[in-house]
Amino acid sequence: MKKILLFLKNFFVFKFFIMGIFIAFILHFSGSCNKDDDPYMPTEETVDVRKISDGAKSAETAFLSADVENIKNILTEDALKTYGTALSQADEWDLLELGEALKSRELKVYSSMYAEYSYIKGGITYTFAMARKEDGSWKLMRF
Repeated sequence: MKKILLFLKNFFVFKFFIMGIFIAFILHFSGSCNKDDDPYMPTEETVDVRKISDGAKSAETAFLSADVENIKNILTEDALKTYGTALSQADEWDLLELGEALKSRELKVYSSMYAEYSYIKGGITYTFAMARKEDGSWKLMRF
C-alpha cells in the first residue's frame, strides 16, 4: 500500500512539472517576435528621412565653412553648452577636417525625434547624433 501511495504522490508532482513546462512553452511561443521584424526601425513613410539628411548636410556645410558661429547655429541648446567653449578655441583646420569626414556619413538609426550617423575620420569610425526640434529642423546634439 505504501508503494502505491508513493507512486501516486510522485505522479502528482510529476504532473505539475510537465504542466509547468507546457505552460512555459505556450507563453514563450505566443509572445515572441519574428526575427525578421524590427520593431525599433520606423519606415520612411512615418519619418521624413529627407529632412534628417538636410540637417546632416547643414552640419557638414557648417564645419566646412570653419565658421564657429555657423557651427553654433546647427547645435541643440544642450550641445551648445557642452561644445561652445571648445568650438571657440578649435583650430580652423580641425573644423575643416571634421567637415570633410562628415561627407562619408551613413545613416544608422533614426526615429521621429532622433537620428544617428556614422562617419570615418582618419580610418576610425565615429558617430554623431541629431535631434528634431519643435520647428521640425534637425540639429546636431553630439559629435
